[in-house]
Amino acid sequence: MIAAKFDEQFDDQSAATAAATMSHHQQETMPGDLEDEPNINSILGLVSVLPDLRRWISLAVALYFCCMNVIVVPVACLCTLGLFLLPLKWISLSLFNRLEHELCRLVNDVWVSSGKYCGLRIVDYGDDITRIADKRALCIVNHLGLLDHFCLMTSFHDKGSLAGKYMWVIFNLWQWNPIGAMWTAHGNFFVQGTGVGEAKRAEILKTFRRHLQKNYWKYNYGWVITYPEGSRLFLIKDTEQRFCANEGLTPFKHCTHPRVGAAHSVLKICGPLMEKKDAMECPPVEYIVDVTIGYHKGIVPHFGRWLLGIWPSEESVNVAVHYQIHRVSREWCDEVKVFRQWLYEQYRKKDLLLDHFYKTGNFLCNAEDCESASIRGRPVDVSDLRCLMVQIVWLALFYFHLNMCLRPLWRILIALFS
Repeated sequence: MIAAKFDEQFDDQSAATAAATMSHHQQETMPGDLEDEPNINSILGLVSVLPDLRRWISLAVALYFCCMNVIVVPVACLCTLGLFLLPLKWISLSLFNRLEHELCRLVNDVWVSSGKYCGLRIVDYGDDITRIADKRALCIVNHLGLLDHFCLMTSFHDKGSLAGKYMWVIFNLWQWNPIGAMWTAHGNFFVQGTGVGEAKRAEILKTFRRHLQKNYWKYNYGWVITYPEGSRLFLIKDTEQRFCANEGLTPFKHCTHPRVGAAHSVLKICGPLMEKKDAMECPPVEYIVDVTIGYHKGIVPHFGRWLLGIWPSEESVNVAVHYQIHRVSREWCDEVKVFRQWLYEQYRKKDLLLDHFYKTGNFLCNAEDCESASIRGRPVDVSDLRCLMVQIVWLALFYFHLNMCLRPLWRILIALFS
């Protein structure tokens, strides 16, 4: 990790300045309150707290990973998909699916590489998902910040075929950019966040069900990843208070009551009660994986600072991901009210789990377990060589498509309209 190596070269004055900056943001902050603000001026301002050498290296590498994730990888991925993989659909759909999933895994590894450079370390807790990584499952995750995506991708990357076969249900803010185009091509589904009316929400869910029916088995997806809360915690705390007041519920402290529409749609269409003729050809979603992401003391790192390798504290680089596996009940697929009650209960437990984590620094709930937390936690290993090879592969693909496809196409367009 380049940024971590240069940390040792801080002089006393710069270190004190950086510490004061971080302290200012941590004072009087409740868990989950601190969040990223996508403001380039704040990012550039933060660079001034670093020594000159590390300042420019951190900024240069951060810009490199931004360009890779936003431009190079999406362009290379879409060109590869369009020129080489899509024609295979008419020859062999199974071969197309296998190669497209490998392409998706390579995309996932670029995000993992970004996290590794910035210092991110993931420790898994709870059930070992490796045993069901190649099965079909609904994954429900608490949503705290933009860093959540990197945490999940890092945790998933060494779990069998999971990283290549997942389908994300995500906020449509990401749809209208190169990343969104790439995710759309993979088959991810975009939803409008909070604040939509009942009619609009029903229309979105209907579209989502059609999307599942049309694509889920055809393209051999595995896990469906959702954020049932609808948005990041700090954005919807007030909404949670109003909702609980109207429904007579007790508000949660570290998460919010989940929306059940998308999750229940997955069970309704893809669960054990699905209306499919051949269960061997179209196996159902068998599991619900309840994922709880926990940041040190509940302080969600600022996304701009994270890109520069700046964390609220030394312990903040370790992010805990807790897994709990449930086998799908047929009753949840058929009765939305029953499923809602069950999901609310899981989020009540999630809130208590997070409260314990923020106080103790681990997800283990009794004194005997707490003493063995370092043993029971499973650090996720990210290979430096794998990260390097992934960068080379995507840069080579981008260079190939730029010279063989994009530049000739650009010249043709210029000639036509000049």
